[in-house]
Amino acid sequence: MRRPDGFDRLDEPAEQAEPGASPRGPVVDPVEVPTEDAEPPQRRWALSAYADLDDEPVVEPAAEPVPERGSHAQRVDRAWRAAQKAQRADEREEAREARRAAAQARRARIRSERAEVRRFTAGRRRQLRTALLSVGGLVLALLLLVGLVWSPLMSVRDVRVEGAERLDPAAVQAALADSVGEPIATVTEAGVAERLQAIPQVESFRLEVVPPSTVIVHIVERRPVAIVPGDGGEAVIDAAGVVLGGVAADTGSLPRLVGIEPASEEFDAVASVLVSVPTEVLSATQTIEAGSPSDIRLTLASGQVVQWGGADESRLKADVVAALLATQDPAVARVLDVRAPEHPVVRGS
Repeated sequence: MRRPDGFDRLDEPAEQAEPGASPRGPVVDPVEVPTEDAEPPQRRWALSAYADLDDEPVVEPAAEPVPERGSHAQRVDRAWRAAQKAQRADEREEAREARRAAAQARRARIRSERAEVRRFTAGRRRQLRTALLSVGGLVLALLLLVGLVWSPLMSVRDVRVEGAERLDPAAVQAALADSVGEPIATVTEAGVAERLQAIPQVESFRLEVVPPSTVIVHIVERRPVAIVPGDGGEAVIDAAGVVLGGVAADTGSLPRLVGIEPASEEFDAVASVLVSVPTEVLSATQTIEAGSPSDIRLTLASGQVVQWGGADESRLKADVVAALLATQDPAVARVLDVRAPEHPVVRGS
């Protein structure tokens, strides 16, 4: 086969061997001495033909396995140990994977539980938040109210008295004068009651506080029902025996108790009668006597005598007496016996 141009064999001499030379002998190139006119030696290989070719990968020869040394038992033992080591490595890797999976499952379970707890406690948290906001608002409002109440803007500057008929309102205002200027929140019924104890005409009262600075006292006066003799002269008392003061123009027509001591059984019976008798009958009565709790007698201004008896059925007896006074002639009916109110008796003397 013809070689391509530019390729020459390396072991081929530059010149042909002489005929007759042995083909098995080594071929030795003659040593030539270069001269100035000598041409440069020709290149043995021309690589320009491979300039347009791609480089081919160099394949490394595979390493030959090293034969194992030792007996068959030793090789089996080494193989068994290697298998055990690989199995332990696999077991450790499986254990790590199991722990990793368990940790992931535990984290997922915790996240799920927390999500469920948040879902189930969302309403309670809203209620708690609402309650806290409400309590905070109430506390703030209370603090503002306390600050406002104890401020000078909420102090007592006006005391008004209502319900007084025979009592002078100025007396009540004078008794409550020390409360003027105090915080209106400190004005209580107990404090007002303590101040009004000095006024016997006050039976009860009702306190009304009108912010920012007004206090209204609604008075219920004691009702004078009789006149009793006293050390300093005659005095007016109510049904409880409380002395209301001296006799005035509007109380001079009240009946006088004769021989009846306050805080006695006779007085208690007479007090029940005085409470039940209408005003027109009471004003027409001049004196009241009681020999015993069941023997009460009224002497009218007209000279008539009313046999009242005991304090039982006083309301019915009072109505019967009022009807008899309206229908009977005082000159004829001198004695009105209502001890049995269903069957009154009228006598001339």
